[in-house]
Amino acid sequence: MGKLDLIRGLYEYNEWANGHVLDAAGRLSEEEFSRAQGASFDSVEGNLAHIMGAQVNWLARWMTGVNAAGVMELEEIRGFAAVRPAFDQSHAELRSFVESLTEGRLIAPLAYRDSEETAYEYALWKMMLHVANHGTHHRGETAMALTAMGKPPRQLDYLYFERERR
Repeated sequence: MGKLDLIRGLYEYNEWANGHVLDAAGRLSEEEFSRAQGASFDSVEGNLAHIMGAQVNWLARWMTGVNAAGVMELEEIRGFAAVRPAFDQSHAELRSFVESLTEGRLIAPLAYRDSEETAYEYALWKMMLHVANHGTHHRGETAMALTAMGKPPRQLDYLYFERERR
């Protein structure tokens, strides 16, 4: 198995796990959705907006070398009715991008500029691994907040995904 198969599986998992967290978040009232919970981005709403915004901006960096929008602008998306469709669009765009990849493109260095215009260059697969890992971190915080409000998501572990995928 090469990097391409691993990245494709990881991004399928990322979408699957995001879906379970979003399903659980959809059972919250708007007050619960925006309630401060002490997570990195304060609330379920804030964390989800951050995860989605990271997906959008990293994809733009991979495709154009620059962010699609300001990080703060993307993180200001509020309300479940806005967050869920933004994730759906992000997932569709990521699926299309991942399907277009080749092993050669994954290992090639890719230059980009962050939101402060600092230039960086890494192999694409390393950046893609970072984004998936970043999502896992913030989903874990979000799952903890959901659980504290009595609305936990389903199991999010990778092997549960693999069991369902088979």
